[in-house]
Amino acid sequence: MRTRQLPLFVGLIMLSLMLVGVVSASYPMFHYDAQRTGYVTQDGPQTNATLWVAETAEYADGSPAVHNGKVFVPTWPDMDFVDNDPMGLVCYDAATGTELWTNELGGTSIGSVSGVAIADGQVYLGGTDGRLYCIDEEAGETLWTSGQIDATGYFGLSSSPLVYEGTVYALSASDGVLHAFTPEGTGSWSFSTGGAVGYFTSPAAAGGKIFVAGGGNNLFCIDAATHTAAWSAALPAAVKSTPVIGDGKVYATTAERLYALDASTGAEVWNASLGGTSSTPAVAGETVIAGSSDGLHAYDAGTGILLWDFPGAQVGVSPVVAGNLVYAATNERTGTVYAVDTRTGEEVWSYTLEAPGDGTFAAFYASSPAVSDGVLYIGAENNRLYAFGDGGLPEPAFTGWNGTVMLTAGRTFTVTPFNNENTTYTIDRTSALGALDAAAAKGGFDYTVQETTFGPFLYSIGGIAYDEATWDSWLYAVNGVPADVGAADYRLADGDVVTYWYGAWGSNPETAHAAVTITVSIPASPEPTPTLWNGTVALTKGETFSFVPSNNASASYTINRTTDLGALAFAAQAGGFAFSASDAWYASFGSFLLEDVAGIANEDWTQENARSWSIFINGAAAPAGLGANTLADGDRLVFYYCPSDPDTYAPLIDRADHTIIIDIAIRDFAWEGPVSLAAGRTFTVTPFNNENTTYTIDRTSALGALDAAAAKGGFDYTVQETTFGPFLYSIGGIAYDEATWDSWLYAVNGVPADVGAADYRLADGDVVTYWYGAWGSNPETAHAAVTITVAIPAPESGGGGDGGGDSSPSWITVTLEPGTFTLTADNSKKTYDVNRQTALGALDAAGIGYTVDDSYYQQYESLFIDSIRGRKNEGTKGWMYQVNGESPGSGANTHTVGDGDKIVFFWSESMSSTPATSPDVISIKVAIQVSPGSLDPDSSDGEGSGATPSSTGEQPNNGETGSLSFSLGLPVGVTVDLGEWGQTFSVNTTGTTAAGETVVVSGNTLTINQSGLVLTVAAKNIDEKEGVARGLIESVTAAINPIAREIEGLGTITASLILNLTGIPAADGRLDVAFNATPDAAAGNAFALAAAENGKEITALAYTMTVTRTNLENGEDIAGAVIRMTISPGWVEEHGGADAIRIARSAEDGTYQVLETRVVGIDESGNLIVEAVSPGGLSTFGLLAVRAAQDTHATAATSAAPGASSAAGTPAEASPLIISAIGAIPVIGTAYLIARRRREQ
Repeated sequence: MRTRQLPLFVGLIMLSLMLVGVVSASYPMFHYDAQRTGYVTQDGPQTNATLWVAETAEYADGSPAVHNGKVFVPTWPDMDFVDNDPMGLVCYDAATGTELWTNELGGTSIGSVSGVAIADGQVYLGGTDGRLYCIDEEAGETLWTSGQIDATGYFGLSSSPLVYEGTVYALSASDGVLHAFTPEGTGSWSFSTGGAVGYFTSPAAAGGKIFVAGGGNNLFCIDAATHTAAWSAALPAAVKSTPVIGDGKVYATTAERLYALDASTGAEVWNASLGGTSSTPAVAGETVIAGSSDGLHAYDAGTGILLWDFPGAQVGVSPVVAGNLVYAATNERTGTVYAVDTRTGEEVWSYTLEAPGDGTFAAFYASSPAVSDGVLYIGAENNRLYAFGDGGLPEPAFTGWNGTVMLTAGRTFTVTPFNNENTTYTIDRTSALGALDAAAAKGGFDYTVQETTFGPFLYSIGGIAYDEATWDSWLYAVNGVPADVGAADYRLADGDVVTYWYGAWGSNPETAHAAVTITVSIPASPEPTPTLWNGTVALTKGETFSFVPSNNASASYTINRTTDLGALAFAAQAGGFAFSASDAWYASFGSFLLEDVAGIANEDWTQENARSWSIFINGAAAPAGLGANTLADGDRLVFYYCPSDPDTYAPLIDRADHTIIIDIAIRDFAWEGPVSLAAGRTFTVTPFNNENTTYTIDRTSALGALDAAAAKGGFDYTVQETTFGPFLYSIGGIAYDEATWDSWLYAVNGVPADVGAADYRLADGDVVTYWYGAWGSNPETAHAAVTITVAIPAPESGGGGDGGGDSSPSWITVTLEPGTFTLTADNSKKTYDVNRQTALGALDAAGIGYTVDDSYYQQYESLFIDSIRGRKNEGTKGWMYQVNGESPGSGANTHTVGDGDKIVFFWSESMSSTPATSPDVISIKVAIQVSPGSLDPDSSDGEGSGATPSSTGEQPNNGETGSLSFSLGLPVGVTVDLGEWGQTFSVNTTGTTAAGETVVVSGNTLTINQSGLVLTVAAKNIDEKEGVARGLIESVTAAINPIAREIEGLGTITASLILNLTGIPAADGRLDVAFNATPDAAAGNAFALAAAENGKEITALAYTMTVTRTNLENGEDIAGAVIRMTISPGWVEEHGGADAIRIARSAEDGTYQVLETRVVGIDESGNLIVEAVSPGGLSTFGLLAVRAAQDTHATAATSAAPGASSAAGTPAEASPLIISAIGAIPVIGTAYLIARRRREQ
């Protein structure tokens, strides 16, 4: 980002500048108005053309609102439980769909499904944590948060807030209590309806009455003045919709009927048949249109007579009428938006979402449409927000502003041109532009600056922009005299009057259609007074702390850190002084009374010249009491101990006896805390720009500390893959800036590090600090910083610490037999047969108490774990599970497990939780009763997943030659036939198998596990009848369990194979595998020639593996193979590092090849797992170390002889740790980082 101080030209600039329009119409709350009519007089879109489609990080399921050219939409978690993307309230530009800001409400795990209400610059919505939030409309910052008022799990506060006659209302679904708040967040009154109500039902208002659904089957009319019920009506069933008021009637739906009641008495006027949903009816004139379980229905508002039906899928959102069209959307696998003629019920247009293709829905679930300025906005469960329409916008309605602003000498502010967000201009606060900036903030209008080839240009005020056709623009004068310099260069004096007006060059403000008149006050700086403390404090946005008032030890208040109280608390800590404040004023003013600082107390105010503590911000008296003043970056906060004027009570700061001066630095992001790291552990990280690469990193590195802190603190970080190596790209959403080269730096114990964060090995007690800034900056002045205190327990302590980092779990081993077991869903009492060899089967076999919920079984065939050991899911907190360190995308009842799998069930406080950060973990190891060396059938996919297989247990029968034999014959009861469409198989699922054999049919997969070899057959439409399963074979893979061997000089190594077969092999097909420390002459020569053809020469050969085939032909039977061979890290480092390692192939036909080779993991013995794909099939393979050839001649076979391994070749150059050629960029070190490629077949 470039920072400039340049003159601002405000006069006529003859440039071709495009006019910027501003949306002026409004759709300020759910269903448009307080009566919840859902009726907009303006026309909506007449076609299904999209103005724009914006991607949302999570599901946009809340109902949007539109105001001041912006769209506000609540979001909550989508079905991707691995990513932890920002959610909460997202603000978009209504004309372009550009995201302006996101407020994450109560934290990264808190979303929202409520509608939005906007009034007086404040946005209100409910959170999934059951709290009501108030957000600043322009800045997107949280102004206040209520306590938890809705205890409903998962949805939280789903009621859409209502703003009516200066009061904010929200209805709690969990207990049916209507809550009333002031715009400042103070709870003013509440009304209990007697019990829980349905999700999403919200309050409505008209004629001084509030209408809400109530406990049981009731509908209430509550007097807003007396807070008592004017009437209540009992319906035959629970109310599902929000009440709607129109033409003297109240309309509401139940599961079976639509009711119209007299709004004055509650007496029933009529009712009609309707399969009600959470959809709220729309009332337009004499027509009521309601969504239902089977489409849309229109009724006569006076009589209830059905006018027309529009049949379709379930409509869960609330229809909106705009002009003569009604808009609604369906909740189905691929949802559709419909525009229907309100008079005839005929479709005018529709728009159907595309299927995601991953089994999830792309539905319109709870985001009801909003219509403003001819555009329809609606969110969908495919991570999209849609804007339908042509975007035609009305002329701006801004006419001007007149008022006084106070400016502080010596201060600056910044402004960014709308056409170049990478440029920022720093402007003097007492300039004419500074006065406009302050007036815009105070008056609630906006202005924009454009970057041009002539310099910056004042482009618009209040949405009225430079007109390229007429050259009308914004002009200005000071004290009636037109200025002859740019507004940024004109220095104002106290009492000056600045006037901006829109018109042609030579026009005047008296005849202008829009003018802004600003009277300027610039207070003189007070004389220096004795200072108790003078310094800078750094405050973090979104952070809170608890404050206990001095007069009420039993009370505790949650305070925003970026307030004057937050700054004083930090200053007191830094300066070593104490202060006290009482809450005597809190009930009336929402602030505290500062009574004492450093033992200097307020004097009796009734006495003459009594001194007390006063608060000033930027030279002006604070507008509110202690704790209610929000600070900005660069503010100066001063506490004066001084007398007051006896007539005006204004503080006489020039007579102050003591001061405390605090300069404010606002951090966009900060975290500080301890983590516990376990020595000997690793973790993995994937760069955001290449999901096929994974780096394996030491847990006790500086990057390991950041990873543990991110998990504990609920923030994220990303790594970028670059040509120079991996690069720490962002922390907490703050990313490397390509324009300024600002990036994340780090230090350990205050000393900047000179190696990459992955290579810095920490010690117990180290303090790691990351901060964002330019090279040479420091964390004290940074706007974002992370400080981590590291504990590395001795191995016997087991780690764990305080919940961040790693711990050593206690494992439960269970043996899973083939078959099923039966369980009952706790919520529905339905019974289900579950495959025993699943993650849920393992939990059941462990003997640990648990319950399941089948609410989503119909859609996803998954049973979700609702409780374990009596600990029940609550809201967004609940039980999650991992298998071998990965989070499956399906329920535990459908995820098949194999021998040696490690399953971890853990309590999740948020979507960013991991087993390492969880307070409650159940760890289970799986044993399948098969040959001890068998592979997990689920990992036999030939894709090189990098999972570390077990290398323990017996091996298959050895012949005298030392080779291992593997038969590919089929077990008894499995037969294969060749039919018209290819190979088919049949399996007797009720028969018995030989010892060491298992045959499992699961879904459309047949798995045969026998004597160290696993055949996995993917089939099409397996049909099982009368104990026999049949299917058409689509693909076959064979996986050979890791084979362990002692190699002299290397110790124990292992190797394994995964074969892609063209079909079920012949019954007498066999593989024999043998190892050698020294290759024969032919293989050695082939390896050397293969290396030479690649411009390499062999520096060492570790060992060879020869695979002999019997009745199996490469190409004909074997389409390709994945080869895995292990080697010690010491050997790798000695011979040039991981980049020097290759697997080469020597075939029987004399061909040879160096295979594409990569390191994919570390096995349980600490050896590196090296993998290569052999498209030519099986033969002899060698594990080599190579380097660039020293000459052009092929290396003789003897150069690859074992003796050469003792003379290490020239190691490859170390990977760069910090790249300085393009600026100071900390690159994550590459030592011991293993890149794992998960390639698509």
